[in-house]
Formats: sequence, C-alpha cells, structure tokens
Amino acid sequence: MGKRTIIMVAAICAVLVSVTLILIGCAQKDVIIEAVNAFAGADNQAPVLIAVTSESGSVVRLDFSEPVKVYGSSFGEYTTRADGKSIYVTLPKSLPPGEQSQVSGRVKDYAGNTCGFSVQVWGFNPRLPAIILNEFTTKGTAKSPDRTELLVKTDGNIHGMTLYSGTPEDWDARVIFSDLEVREGDYVVIWWTQELPEGIQEKADGVLNICAGTSENPQSNNGTQVLCENPSMGAAVTDCVIYSNFGESHEGYGTKAALQRATWVFGSGGWTGDPVDSTSSTATRSMSRYAEGSDSGTADDWFVTVTGGSTFGGPNESEAF
Repeated sequence: MGKRTIIMVAAICAVLVSVTLILIGCAQKDVIIEAVNAFAGADNQAPVLIAVTSESGSVVRLDFSEPVKVYGSSFGEYTTRADGKSIYVTLPKSLPPGEQSQVSGRVKDYAGNTCGFSVQVWGFNPRLPAIILNEFTTKGTAKSPDRTELLVKTDGNIHGMTLYSGTPEDWDARVIFSDLEVREGDYVVIWWTQELPEGIQEKADGVLNICAGTSENPQSNNGTQVLCENPSMGAAVTDCVIYSNFGESHEGYGTKAALQRATWVFGSGGWTGDPVDSTSSTATRSMSRYAEGSDSGTADDWFVTVTGGSTFGGPNESEAF
C-alpha cells in the first residue's frame, strides 16, 4: 500500500470517527431533553393557606390554593373534613366572638406536596351589623387628633370587627372592637391616639368613642383604611377607602408601601377607580361620605369638607371645600 493510499484511509477514518461522535452526542442530547420534558408538567409546589373563616362557633374553614387532603393525624384532637380546596375543622368547644385560638396541622395536595401551618382563628359573630366608613382625617394635630368614623346601618354587635390603618397584611395601627351593641344610625368614632382626649365620653347620644391606643397616626397623604369582619387571615372586607394626593412617584401613591396597600385594596374588590383626593384635607377638613350618597366603593362617594367642617359623631352635612 502506497503512502498516498495510507493517508487517504487515515483521513476517511478520522471523518468517520468525528461523525460517530456527533451522532452519539446528539443521541445523548435527545435523551436528556426527553428526561427533562418528562418532569415539565409535574406539580412540585406546596399548597398555600389563603384564608381562615369562622363558619360557626365551633367550625373553622381553611381555604387553600388548590384541592387538599388532611395529612395523617396532624390536626390532633380536632375533627377535620376535606372538601375541594377547603378543610373544615371542628374545635373541641365553641369559640365566643372576639376570642381567639390556635389551629395547627398539615395538608397535602393530590401530587403529594405538603404544607404545615399554625394560624389564629377568631370566634364567630352571628350578629355583625352592616357598617360603613363615613368620615376620617389624616393630618391631625394635638388639638384635633386624627379620627375615623363608622356609620352603623343595621342593629347588631361589633365584637371582633377590626379596623386597619393600612391593610390586614400591612398596617400602622388597628382596632379590634370589643363586645359593643350598636343600633341603626349610631356613630362609632375611632381616635388614633393613646388615650381619649379630656372631656370625651366613651358613650354619648348614639356615639361610641373608641381609643385606638396607638401613637401611630394614619398616613397623611397616601393611604388606606380597611374594615374587616375579624382579624383572621383572609377575613371578609366590610368596607374600605383609598386616599391619595396624586404625587408623581409610585403611580401617585408617594411610596412603595402605600402603592402596595392600595393594590391590596383594589384586589379585595372593595374599591374601584381613583382614590379619594386628600390634597386639600386638613385636621379639620375631613374626608367625608356624602350624606345621601351611595356606597359604590369609589371616590364619587366622598368629598372634603370646608375648614372646620368635620362632623364626627353626627350627619355629614358640611359644605364641600
């Protein structure tokens, strides 16, 4: 065999080896791709607890992000029942309104992912009244502190209801109401102070004055106030309001925190459209609901009173600023 022939044979062998390696590499790549694709549709996310609701004095409903089952005996002595995305827990004894207990357990989804939790549950109040936010100030002074007024629309008891200066997930201050009977037409005035001012009675002529016991005032220009049925996670929103001075930063809400709070309120479904314009409000120019206006969950329900025109504890009959 000549030298030229040997060189040609060697070259052909080199080419064949290269092609073979490429084919092997492609085959291995295909195998890897198939292995990855085999897991692409698998559920590897644990269920998430999103709400806790008192169904009655002794039954609590836990709502999750997906259908779940009870994991073993993790709920201990509690009787449990799974139903789709919810777990119903029966407490050993009835929990009175305004009182709290702790429920701990673990659930798993139908893919086997588990979630453990320990949450507070609050007693069921079957006599919650219809009640709305009616007037508030956010630029208070020592002489005229910040207040929020609620208007009672039906008879009932507000035990356990909770008002947040902020949202249930992020608040500066909150008030959990005690065992208080109210009647249609009553006013509940919350003072965002550490104690009630001198001369202010707790109960007087259809007005309940409640001290928040806080040194944290509501955000002055951009904020939210939210009234919920109780302090439980995911409790129903009874009423809410968003206010803003429409500044240039963070979509008009001034700070990232204020924007996040407003986003939460929008997500609750309790408010739509623009916030109430707080620009011209002061310690005595309150943001007030129109006396004969509707409760539409929009800024159209609200106006800013004239200077000295706040009407806490009485009808909103002031002129607009």
